[in-house]
Amino acid sequence: MNTKSFIRPTIVILTLAMVLTIGCRKNVPSAQIIANETTVTAGPSPSQTTLQGTTYSDAEVASTRWIDIKDYPYDSRAQFFAGLQKLEARVDAQIQELNAKRATMNSTVDTKNWDFAMKEMGDARAYLKSTAEETHNATPEIWNQQKDKVGQAWARTQEAYDNVKHSTTI
Repeated sequence: MNTKSFIRPTIVILTLAMVLTIGCRKNVPSAQIIANETTVTAGPSPSQTTLQGTTYSDAEVASTRWIDIKDYPYDSRAQFFAGLQKLEARVDAQIQELNAKRATMNSTVDTKNWDFAMKEMGDARAYLKSTAEETHNATPEIWNQQKDKVGQAWARTQEAYDNVKHSTTI
């Protein structure tokens, strides 16, 4: 498959989703964001995040770190994936935070760099999700390699988050 024929529609879809999310967010009291087939809902309490049907407190999400789960052996997959799901919830909460900040930006602010950095944040989130899914199918022989890929994907999301936050000043 030609890479260009895949990238262009993906860019259009992600841009459209971001524009619709930003435009609709102001009118939706309990905002739902669809990010790469994962629904994240900001529920009645601002201190909770729901990811794939599981609700986590902000404290749970914030206290989970990659360094805490990266060394889990193959036999501890359940604990690894529970921690990874909390990390994914953190990324989704970061995306919500950034979308809310973008929605409040003044029309006089140049948002080109912000929007470009935000697209990378979405791409990084999608990559984290895909590497997590690949890791579910990992055999004991490739477990550590797959975890390394997830670690790289996690680092990419955090770098993208920092880039968006610093892409413009308000």
